[in-house]
Amino acid sequence: MIDNVTIKNFAIINEIAIDFHPGLTVITGETGSGKSIILQAINTLVQGNSRKSILKSGATQAVVDLDFNKNFYRKIISKNGRSRSFVNDTPKSLSDFNKELYNKIEFHGQNDQQLILKSENHIDYLDYFCGNQKDVSEIKKIYAFIENAKKQLRDINLNMALFKEKKELLIFQLNEIKMADIKENEEDELNSDYKKLNNREQLINTLNNVKNSLNEYDSGVVLKLTNMLRDINQLVKYDESIKDISDQINNIVLQLQEVEIDIEGRLADDDFDKSRLPIIEDRIGIIETLKRKYGGSTESIFENEKQIKKQIDELSAYVQSDSDLKNKIKDYEKKYIKIANKLSSKRNAKVDILSSKIEKSLALLNMKHAKFEIQISNVPDNSSFMNNEDGPIKIFPNGIEQVEFFLSANPGQPIKPMASIASGGEMSRIMLAIKTVFQDKNPIATLIFDEIDTGISGETAKKVSKHLKILSKYKQVICITHLPQIAVNADNHLHITKSVINSNSTSVKAEYLTGNISDRVIKNLFVGESVEI
Repeated sequence: MIDNVTIKNFAIINEIAIDFHPGLTVITGETGSGKSIILQAINTLVQGNSRKSILKSGATQAVVDLDFNKNFYRKIISKNGRSRSFVNDTPKSLSDFNKELYNKIEFHGQNDQQLILKSENHIDYLDYFCGNQKDVSEIKKIYAFIENAKKQLRDINLNMALFKEKKELLIFQLNEIKMADIKENEEDELNSDYKKLNNREQLINTLNNVKNSLNEYDSGVVLKLTNMLRDINQLVKYDESIKDISDQINNIVLQLQEVEIDIEGRLADDDFDKSRLPIIEDRIGIIETLKRKYGGSTESIFENEKQIKKQIDELSAYVQSDSDLKNKIKDYEKKYIKIANKLSSKRNAKVDILSSKIEKSLALLNMKHAKFEIQISNVPDNSSFMNNEDGPIKIFPNGIEQVEFFLSANPGQPIKPMASIASGGEMSRIMLAIKTVFQDKNPIATLIFDEIDTGISGETAKKVSKHLKILSKYKQVICITHLPQIAVNADNHLHITKSVINSNSTSVKAEYLTGNISDRVIKNLFVGESVEI
């Protein structure tokens, strides 16, 4: 339960600290005194709906501190609307902070009445009564998978023709590269051969001239050096050191003879076979064409070949995923059917029990002629995999049922969808009736009602007061009221007053009333001297 709340620089509040107690606490005060602002501050901390407009004029930040069962929660809202959250002085992210307060405090006001009027929320109440939370959570995951998988399947089918065309193009490109069978460094070798063959006459003539110069019959370089070597060798017998010169000349002769052999070999092989030139030109043309198509170099051709293979594999896997996806969808449809049937069985088994309990609770709230029904229906859908005795039915995230609350508030009136006929006062009681029915299942420790007495008075107010009193035996109940019938049953009577300090400042004060003071305020409520803000 809430033990204490401290509020600083929030709307018209400078600073206020309020202790709260077990049981039923009513908050009274004149219009504009700040009753709803106190609850709004608690709501800002619990639900995280902070905004910069809640700051008191001139303040740089607003602070709300909450002591809940000796755990301390704090929210600081800056003037730019951003907030920081703390649990026991430890900073927390907004999501972690909200988790800490989850299932501790619950607010009820006009927004909550709007939620209960929406038929799409009615199934949640029935499932809560049935204890279906775990199965509902599971079937929502299964539904999400099925819907997502079906969307993927539609995308695959929609794009299958495009995928086929793309795959055919990729296969053509891959075959084109494979058929060319380009080898590493082949382009350099081809260009080298092309230069040789394109200049073969100059190369052959020059090589022949060099060969002839080396080994011409009577004036070749080799013959002249050989004659020199013979003459030098004649001198060795006179000077041993001349042997070095002889060796050097001999090495030169041997090297020139090797050059001559190399030239003869080059002239004899097919390096200068002119018939190879068209073949080389054609091969260079093939490589140049592929280079233009696939990136401008042989390296880019090889890289494109790898990427094309990868894309073909991916497309093949994508097409294969069509079959895999269908199989997975079938598996998840089976899971959905199993849980949906389980949920359907539990809902149908308990729907009349819940309807009866709420109707009895409404009778205790001075709606004794009200008829309350919870109607379950299915929606036909010929494309659905789910069936009942009437044929295929539509599936939803939380099962196969549509649930809606129906109400007849007065005798002789036909039962109709609750949203279309319930008044504000009736909605307050319907909400309270449901809360009373669920009080033993609801883990919430503190219930806060902002406008529970809207549109009611007299005997009805007494009934509502009695219900709040019953709830307060199980929960801490805090509510704003302007009705004496409710105030008189309170365990704690918190009165809010506002005073003007000066033209620029106000002071909000909260005090618990007892005895004659409390009785006097309640009497004032009877005569209308205090009303709700």
